[in-house]
Amino acid sequence: MLVGTPQLKGVSQKVEVYCIVSHDLPKTDVSKVQAKIENKGFQWNLFSISGAVLTLIGLLFWINLSFIGIGIADTNEVLSVAVLPFENKGEKKDDFYAYGISSDLIKDVSSTGMLRVAALADIEKLDYLEMNNDELADKLRVRYVAKGTLWKMDSVFQLSMELFDTKNSEVVWSNRWQTNWSDLSTIKGDLSNEILANLNIMVTKNSEQVNVTGNPEAYEYYLKGKYKFDKRTTLEDLKISQGMLEQAITLDSNLVSAINLLGTTYNFENKLDKSEEIFKKAKDVSLRLNNMVAHSTALGGLAVIKYFRGEIDDALGLMLEAKSIAEEAGDKGQVARNLNNISLIYSARGDNQQALKTLFEMLDICESLDDKQRLVYAHQNLAAVYSGLGKQDTSKQHTLIAYQLAKEIGDLNMQAGALTNIAGLKLQNKQYEDALLEFNQILDIYDKLGDMSKVVNTLHRITMTYSYMHKDEDAFETSERALNLSKELEDDLLISESYINLGAVHNELGNKPEGFKCLNKSKKIYQNRNNQDGLGMITGMIANHFWETGDLDSAMHYIKESFKIHEELGNKSQILQNVSFMAGFDLQKGDTESSMGHLDRSMDIAKEIKDDMRYHYYHFGKGLIYFQQKDYTQAMDGNLSKWYEWFTENEKDISLEDLSIYLVCLKKLNRDYDLSQLETLMKEKPERKYGYELNYRLYQLYDDRSYLKSSYEKIMDIKSKLDDKTGEKFINYPLESEIVKVYQSIS
Repeated sequence: MLVGTPQLKGVSQKVEVYCIVSHDLPKTDVSKVQAKIENKGFQWNLFSISGAVLTLIGLLFWINLSFIGIGIADTNEVLSVAVLPFENKGEKKDDFYAYGISSDLIKDVSSTGMLRVAALADIEKLDYLEMNNDELADKLRVRYVAKGTLWKMDSVFQLSMELFDTKNSEVVWSNRWQTNWSDLSTIKGDLSNEILANLNIMVTKNSEQVNVTGNPEAYEYYLKGKYKFDKRTTLEDLKISQGMLEQAITLDSNLVSAINLLGTTYNFENKLDKSEEIFKKAKDVSLRLNNMVAHSTALGGLAVIKYFRGEIDDALGLMLEAKSIAEEAGDKGQVARNLNNISLIYSARGDNQQALKTLFEMLDICESLDDKQRLVYAHQNLAAVYSGLGKQDTSKQHTLIAYQLAKEIGDLNMQAGALTNIAGLKLQNKQYEDALLEFNQILDIYDKLGDMSKVVNTLHRITMTYSYMHKDEDAFETSERALNLSKELEDDLLISESYINLGAVHNELGNKPEGFKCLNKSKKIYQNRNNQDGLGMITGMIANHFWETGDLDSAMHYIKESFKIHEELGNKSQILQNVSFMAGFDLQKGDTESSMGHLDRSMDIAKEIKDDMRYHYYHFGKGLIYFQQKDYTQAMDGNLSKWYEWFTENEKDISLEDLSIYLVCLKKLNRDYDLSQLETLMKEKPERKYGYELNYRLYQLYDDRSYLKSSYEKIMDIKSKLDDKTGEKFINYPLESEIVKVYQSIS
């Protein structure tokens, strides 16, 4: 997810949020950051003739599998333990045994939710083999340390393990095993039971804990595949992992941990149909085995796929079911994962307050478990929601916390995500060259990892960056590259998003007909998939297209269609956008009464969903109505001043178009005004991209007839591309008619 949401006119895409504290960014004192639910806001450029920005904000949707569940204990005491990786006393090629068994053991023990378990990533950063128990306990902030050795000799394993209590300086349990290869998985289950029992945590055994696999060769392939996947750095690693997991499943069709993990690997490749097929199989197997945790994992995987396809209601239903099953199983880690993804769905629905509530519930669980990986996701996603709400300072704080945690984990994928976020910060600060450099580094990482869907998303962000820089040809080339790659992946959602990005670039190049074609291609994809959220969004974009091209009747038709979809979905944030669009359309037509009514309703909705930024922006909208009626005092003192003061005090961006209207109003009232801020914004935007209203406002401010001429010519150009009836309507709207008359009077 990112801090700040880079927006490109007409572009809507999933935004993933990460963070970083290097690259000359200030370091945040984490101890001073307090998470809380705050009011929301969202910058909305409503009345600009060039149209508004339609965005769909998403969070990082992730799956992190737990394979074996442990029952809830009868004690409320929260203990802490570090389970060290087994020291491999055998050959180097057997390291995967030590890693895989230790990794699964940590998950088994932590799944009770009754104790805090040090993360494997934290342990691996230490030279733990050279540290004594007290040093380990201090570094990892635990009381108990579990360590052991593993030695494979042909088909025989020798294992030993001890549990040390650093508070009382005593070994509370130790044991040794010599077992055949065929009994290895059973020994692993005994280990978790022994550790928990000696911590006085009762274990409720169920079928998923007994006989994890009846085939030792299958278990070995699973361990190898898991090791390869967790340690992957290239696409080849991912493919090798898939091959090993598939072999494990071939040998033991009941090995549901391998099935779920295989489904996840195909998600990483964005092969959703294949992933869905595998997760459905995992669901069936887990139900047959009565494996509640594996069942929850499979449902969560299916929910993710539904989400990526835009089937939001189905995704929410599956995820809530997965959460309920995980709660019944007593697996707090699994509950936390489900809460993360539920928050994403609420955010996609526009219910950001519920998203925040869900994320803080997740945060509490993760903190109680000291689960740094999930804490990264929680803070990343909190940053995403706060960014979408306009709370950039709060978003930045959560982002920095997330990076500090992600850096400790040392995951290459998260590092790429961190760079994504830093590039977003660079964009927000208008450091475009630096942002471009960051995005290209990200592109290389995802390409090496073989995560082609994120390659496409990164290309979309590069397109945005070029657009901000007004390098439209580079933006066009990049957006075409993204579209071609999306088609190679056969990913309808990515194809649709790529068409939206390409359409936006066509608009920036002045080729609106081609931009419109791209929107229609995107709409067709959403229709074919019955993706109502996407259909509502793209229909709103089509309304925006007709607004920009002067056909307000068609614009109103499509915005009402979009409104109907979002009303049925109950997405209040999108409903708010639709209603505010209607206000803009009515104002341009001269129906100020209807426009004011839509704005009153918009303010009521914004207040209901606690959207501070849009609520205050609608003061600008009301001011613009009075401005058009030539009531400049009411425009300024009752409305524009409220908008300007709130946006200035809260350090929100003010567009060139909006500022020009504010300054013209001050000039009409013979009040003092300062053009320096306006002129700074003017330098950032090429004159060829000035809309006709902006040109007219600049004429009113500077009395420079070249601006008036440009305004008139742009109006007549729009008219020439409309049919006669629509064209006549267009030039007789109040503002357009005024511009034409003023120009003709001085020509």
